[in-house]
Amino acid sequence: MIPTMEENIGNAYDNAPATIGSPVVVITDHQDVAGEDVPPKKKSKSDRSNCKKTKQSSSSPLFAILKPESDRLLDDMLHPLSKARFFKHHFRKDAVCIQRRPQPFNEERHHKKGQNKHVNGATTTQTLGNKDMVSHICQKYLFDLDARQIFAETSSENVFLWLRPPQFSTPQQSNTTAKSSTRTSSALNSVEITDPETAYVLHRSGSHPAYCRAPPELEQLLVGNLLRQTGLGGGQYHPPHDPEMVSLGGNTTLGRGEVELFIGADSGSDFGTKPFPKVGKIGGADAKNNPTKHTTGWHTDFQENFTIQLSGIKKWTLRRGNIRHPIRATTPHYCREASVVENQLKVARMSRKNYGFEYDDNNTLGEEKEIYLYPGDVLYFPSGMWHKVESVEAGVSMNVSLMGTTWASLVCNSLQHLLLGQDERWREVVTFRPPNASANHSGGDDGVARLQKLLGELPEIIRKFTTESGGAISLMPPALCYPQRRSGEVEEEEEKWIEELQRIGEDADSDVDEAASDSVCIDGDENGADMTNEEVDEADHMTWGIVVSLDDFVGPPGWSSDEPSNASLVKNPLASLIPMAIVTTPVTGSDIPNNGPKKYILNVNYAGNEMCESHVRVVLETIDHIDLMDWYIGCESKAIDAGKLYCEVKGLVKSTEEKLDLSRTSSDERYAGSVPPTALFYYGYFSWNKK
Repeated sequence: MIPTMEENIGNAYDNAPATIGSPVVVITDHQDVAGEDVPPKKKSKSDRSNCKKTKQSSSSPLFAILKPESDRLLDDMLHPLSKARFFKHHFRKDAVCIQRRPQPFNEERHHKKGQNKHVNGATTTQTLGNKDMVSHICQKYLFDLDARQIFAETSSENVFLWLRPPQFSTPQQSNTTAKSSTRTSSALNSVEITDPETAYVLHRSGSHPAYCRAPPELEQLLVGNLLRQTGLGGGQYHPPHDPEMVSLGGNTTLGRGEVELFIGADSGSDFGTKPFPKVGKIGGADAKNNPTKHTTGWHTDFQENFTIQLSGIKKWTLRRGNIRHPIRATTPHYCREASVVENQLKVARMSRKNYGFEYDDNNTLGEEKEIYLYPGDVLYFPSGMWHKVESVEAGVSMNVSLMGTTWASLVCNSLQHLLLGQDERWREVVTFRPPNASANHSGGDDGVARLQKLLGELPEIIRKFTTESGGAISLMPPALCYPQRRSGEVEEEEEKWIEELQRIGEDADSDVDEAASDSVCIDGDENGADMTNEEVDEADHMTWGIVVSLDDFVGPPGWSSDEPSNASLVKNPLASLIPMAIVTTPVTGSDIPNNGPKKYILNVNYAGNEMCESHVRVVLETIDHIDLMDWYIGCESKAIDAGKLYCEVKGLVKSTEEKLDLSRTSSDERYAGSVPPTALFYYGYFSWNKK
């Protein structure tokens, strides 16, 4: 049976019991979801059309080729482990290694001449695993693992090359270094290379392993897909590669991530086409201390990680850490400054007061576990788990690092937005002037006393926000919890749109409007024909983003905006509407025509960060609801709560003290009783508050 973590995993981390289990669960593709060996299943016709079979054994189980664009990506990565079991027993708890046709690994046997074969005139080592599983990724997105093209297309600004450790002439020197492998003196060294061609030449000629991020297309697919399927960050992801794309989340999106490529290198030859140096004594040193093998020392990450071995072989050694959900990594393996050590330690000691910077028993739990990854193998390991990695056979591995906003950050940033709009005193700059003792304490400014008074008002502000202003749903509107799925046809249409915008500039918007989707589109400027190229570029930049039709919006499956019984309508105090014309006219000098659809910009939860970037930013377009939307904006300008006004008109307000002065909007009272459009609930302008 598959071993699982204890139900009291939280107490296990606090009390560090000696019986804590292995840090990693190893599952083979010959096992069922319970971890028991099962006979191979008979293939159906549909299986044969959608799956391939391994070549070495006729009894090998079926598998699916890993496709970053597939909705079943995580299912296929974890097979035969079900997602339900993964999330229940392993996610954020322990590592899971999915091995394809694994066999016990023996280095000396692996490098016997009988296991080498010739391919296109080059000698290569025949490895285990299942290369077919990753063939789609390698061929479609990674140029058949051509390092030169990968370096040229990486999302990174630079390519990192690892400097190999020095060659030792005696076993004594090598053994001395091995004993200090967990100490900071043996930290890795790397150099950053800006020019991709220079990086490739050094990588090839100097046998330097390389690190860079994956090309943007692959990174966006993998990160977006896995965030959605794991739910990290609410499943939302909006890639940072297009700075003009302003959409849900912006740069403060709750979920984010990156895809790292680790490209091994052997002695001056193409990786993957020459066998790794035969195990034996090199320069008199023992084989396991072979200095040509690239090894990263013990360290932890703060991300949730999925590693896919694309080629070659790597040995991983893992051990549990004793800090759950760390917000910083611990990196004794890497060259660093004293300020980095201090930063990592002070943050770690918020959780564990005696935490140290080295890999030792003080910072770990349980036993070490070694595993080998072959092509097609998948390893998930949670944040905070100690690990080190050794390249047994040069190749390429890909790591998807997923991260996101913490609950503490979400609440504190949202609270800052709330306070800045609550009272002008919260917007004052912190000031303190010591009083003049010789002048009866005159001329002073007691900032501490002022702060104490503000803090005294804070509990009531939070109480009212929680009970009367939506609370949690105002911080996390449905758009951040139920990602809006777009059909393949709409995505294809958007791609055509973007290409058109890039090709013909100011004429693109009119061309795009003819082929627009009914629900989602990429926005240009409505009045582009009457503006200069510079005006069009500026307007496009300001209005770029998700445009949603307010008139026929349909929410995602599993979510509804229907009014519950005994509920009041709540206007989100963290949300605001701005007519598009107010934004574009001062820049372009041209008015947007009054006829046709009208656009409004909705921003939600944006004042909690220095750049005022919104958690939700969307452009709403409407013909049917123009008067209603203008009325909502009028309410904002007069500090009238449209939600409370709705409740009063509907008779939902029982206390006379809660009633508003309807005389201020009596001519527009008909709008107060209208149920808001569905999109305003989904994107967080309104919500229903059950009493």
